This record gives sequence, C-alpha cells and structure tokens, in this order.
Amino acid sequence: MASRIISFDILRGWAIIGNLMVHTFMLVSQVQRIAETTPELLDTSGYIMMGLIVVFGHWRGLFLLISACVHLLIMQMKLRRGVRREVILVQELFKGLLLWLWAMFFYVFLAQWQLSKEWVETGTSSIEWQNIYHADQFANIAWAIMISAVLFYILTSNKKLKKPLVMSIVFAIVGCLCIFPAPIIHQAANNFWGVDLHTGQHLEKIGDKGWWDYILRMVGNQFNAIESPLFPNFAYSAVGSILGIYISQEKKPKKEKFLLWGYGLAGATIVFGVFWLFVVEGIPADPFMLVDFHVHPTWFVWVTIGMLLFVVIGLMHRHEYREKINWEKRLKWSRFSRRVGFLSLSVYSFGSIQAVLRVILHYIFPNQGFRASLELNTGMTFLLMGIEICLWFGILWLWEKWNFNLSLEWLFALILKRPYQRKLKDKPKLFGDFLDVKGRVINVTPEHWVEKTTEISANKIEK
Repeated sequence: MASRIISFDILRGWAIIGNLMVHTFMLVSQVQRIAETTPELLDTSGYIMMGLIVVFGHWRGLFLLISACVHLLIMQMKLRRGVRREVILVQELFKGLLLWLWAMFFYVFLAQWQLSKEWVETGTSSIEWQNIYHADQFANIAWAIMISAVLFYILTSNKKLKKPLVMSIVFAIVGCLCIFPAPIIHQAANNFWGVDLHTGQHLEKIGDKGWWDYILRMVGNQFNAIESPLFPNFAYSAVGSILGIYISQEKKPKKEKFLLWGYGLAGATIVFGVFWLFVVEGIPADPFMLVDFHVHPTWFVWVTIGMLLFVVIGLMHRHEYREKINWEKRLKWSRFSRRVGFLSLSVYSFGSIQAVLRVILHYIFPNQGFRASLELNTGMTFLLMGIEICLWFGILWLWEKWNFNLSLEWLFALILKRPYQRKLKDKPKLFGDFLDVKGRVINVTPEHWVEKTTEISANKIEK
C-alpha cells in the first residue's frame, strides 16, 4: 500500500473537476455572454456566479499549487533513495518537455474550446494550427516542472543550500519575480509584437516578422499569452514548492508551528493583496474591471494565494494533523476524488466529453440552446455540469476495474518508467496493474503527522 496525503488527493481531484466545470460554464452560460459583451446588464446573481465560478473558482491556481508540491515531494523522495541529482534533473526536464509537447497537441485537437466546440455548433470542424502556441495549465505545469527541477538541482548541491529555509527563500524570490514584473513584461511583449495579447488575435499574426517569429513565440508566448501566462502563474507553483519543501522532510513539521505559519502567511498575503489594490493599483471606476479574466493583476494573485493557502492548510489541519479521525470513512468517500486526481491528465485532456453531452441533451431539450455558445440559462447550465460530474465519476469507477490501462498516465509511465524497469527481474505487466492502482488508489495508507508522545505519556501515568 502506498502512503498518500489524503488532503492532496481530495484537492487535486476537485481542482480538476472544478476546472472542467468552469470551462463548461464559460462555453454555454448566458451569464458568461453578458459578462463578455454587456457587463453593465449583469444582475447580483450574475456578479456572484462570475466571481465565484469564473474568477476565484477557476481552480487553476489550486491545481498548480498542489502539482508543484507533489513534484517537489517526488524529487525529494528520489534524492533520499539515492538517485543522483543529475539523473533527477534529466528525468524531470524530459518529463516537463514531454508534457509541454502533449499540451501543444491538446490545444490544437482536444481542447474544449477548439474542434469539439465547432463540431457541436456547426456539425463540422477545422484544424487551427496556430493554437499550438496557446498557454494553459498544461503548459504552466510543464514549465514549472522544468524550472523547479533546475532550482532543485542547484539547491541540493550542498548542505547549506539544501536547508528548508534557504530553499524556501529562493523559491519565494523567484515567485515574486514572476508576479511584480508581470504587467511590465506583458506590455513590453505587446509593444514588441505590435499586437494586443489580451485580444487573442495575436495568434493570427504569427510569422509576420519573419521565420524566427515562429520559434520566438513558441517559447515567448508561454510567458506572455492571453490565457495562462507563466508570469504571474508560476507564483502558485512556487508556493506549492515551498509547501512541498517542508512536508517532504523526514521529520514532518510540528502541528502548532506548521499551522501558525501556514494560517499566518495566508492571512498576510491576503492583506498585502488588498493593500496593493487600494494603495498601488487603485479601484477602477467600473468594479467589473477589477479582474482581467485572463492575465490577472498583481493584487488578485496575492489574494488568491492567501485563499488557496487557507484551503490547503485547513484541509491538512482536518486530516494529516487531526489527532482522532475515522480514516476508514474518509478513505471511502475520498476515493472518488482520488481517482480523478490520479487520472488528472486524462480527465483534463478529454474534457471535451461535454460536447457529446451537449448534443445528446439538445435532442432531449431541443429549444434550450445546448448546441449554441453562451445561450443556456442558469438552470440548464448547472444541469449540464452536474451530469458531466456524474459521468466522469462513473467512467473512472469502471476504468479503475481495468487498472486505468490505456490512459494517458499509463502511456506516460510507459515512456518515462519502462526503460528503467527493463533491468528488473519482476517487471510489472503492461496490462496488469502497471500504474499500481491497487496501492495508490484503492488500498492506500494515509499520512498522519500527529505525534503520539502525549497519548503514550498519559497511558503510563494511568498505569
């Protein structure tokens, strides 16, 4: 049985589900159309939905944070097992590059807002190759893996740099360097390319500066793209890495100290974000413009980091740091989210399954606008989202019985792990439990970081 941090299993699973729901909402909801075209017509419920679902509920930062934390944990575990730093660096760089290549394929062929959207609306679809330059969670995570691997390689070169405090300070500095210069970098990119990166039309002008424009944008667009640029989104990954640095130590942080610092820093970042909004940026005349739906302003990043920290620390407070907990019950109901988190790459990659649902529901409710963009009323929007969640839970429940074979996780494990397993005498069968689903999803051992010294001392006194 594998040791699992149950809080992360829950958060990672629901972050992916939440992300799919946000994309579905942004594709079909009338509220989204009003917000994009005539925001002055939004009523109170519209503001609430746009704020909670699209802006603060986008789940992007949460998934980036948890993914970075898990990635740091994996690298620390490899180092502890005796894997050389150079090998870890190469492995992680290759993993990041492979994920980035898959991201490019996803943006062109599988993204919910591309071929499947056109197919639902018109019955046909056409390939738009310029979308290969898009940037989203996949690209963010891929670049975060590579950047974190380089930093980890440098910081583990000697004992002084390897200290948790030193490593945390370095990641914090890099994270801040991704937040504060972001507006300047975006504006500089706009001026350099001569287009407004916030409109999305810049993808139609690739190559207008010469052959080198294709290569430059392949990398540069990941840092300046409209949807999910690395500046400032790497900040979420930096925070996740810092969290991973401390919980990856052989001796886990003490409960009181961990919670005090965790909640304290969460509150401090929110206060700083509010200060930045009122004092530095200033509240705009139109409150709807407080948040750019794509490239988020500095204040928003800080406030979101604080909110996410409260969620993560709070859940760990309820699980890993809780003295008495019914693990049998928690493991049973958290298995749903554990499946989603374990197969997060596949679930997100095939989120276009909602396109099939929209077509089916169109024939059941023909006059509701399921096959049109941004035409569903709130009731039908949430009906679609609810069915989509239930469908994914059902698919993963059935898929688990076949050990998630032929999933993207299975394919990536085949590429990344199989070459090293060829030397083993007992190589796992490709169509057996190759991913160790039984140990990592079904029968898991929960991490529990509560010291038993108090309980033991009390027992001795009674005796």
